Amino acid sequence: MVNRMSQLSKPYGLDILTNQMLNNGYSLNTMGMAVVDSNSGNVNLYSSDKPSKHIDQAYNFEHIVKSYLSSEEGKSFMDYVDSRGKKMMKIKGVGAGDLGSNTVAAIMHNGIEGILLSNYDDRSFEDRVSQLASIYEISDDAAQEYVLAHELSHAAGHYDESSAEEFLVGYFTEMADNSEGEEKEKYESLANVAKERYEQATQAESGKEAA
Repeated sequence: MVNRMSQLSKPYGLDILTNQMLNNGYSLNTMGMAVVDSNSGNVNLYSSDKPSKHIDQAYNFEHIVKSYLSSEEGKSFMDYVDSRGKKMMKIKGVGAGDLGSNTVAAIMHNGIEGILLSNYDDRSFEDRVSQLASIYEISDDAAQEYVLAHELSHAAGHYDESSAEEFLVGYFTEMADNSEGEEKEKYESLANVAKERYEQATQAESGKEAA
């Protein structure tokens, strides 16, 4: 398996964004984190210097992910994934780790199975989402939905940032077309966020190829 790391950070003109890591065998280096196993419900600690904080944030993010996947929004996203012929990788766990200052959430995976992570690093997931919301001038709830859909887009096989954002443009546009009122406005705003980030990601990835 080829190891790759791709992240959306300051070169894209934003201070906090999502991050994707492909890491064969989940080599964690010195990253402190806690992961709730999706099968057993047990929590595992890795190199944590703040075990109680990491465990609390891991359970918090697990609850957020489960709530999203069981919600109408989450079901709509999964239906869209299916309609595009995509297959979700197996999510082995959900947790929280210290992922760096420019990250909101991440998926660590090897292309077959993965772990969804929120970034703690002395700030809660909700705080990072709120900051992201203020950057794009959207509600905290909309920003959280965006982050979760973004990471799950990676889990559906869109490994680079431009591919994930392009997928989200299509999804949020379809949701806007099928909605009315405030719901329509929300998805129009999220589609615009995805379009902006798609353009930024495409430019950055083109720059890396040229280099």
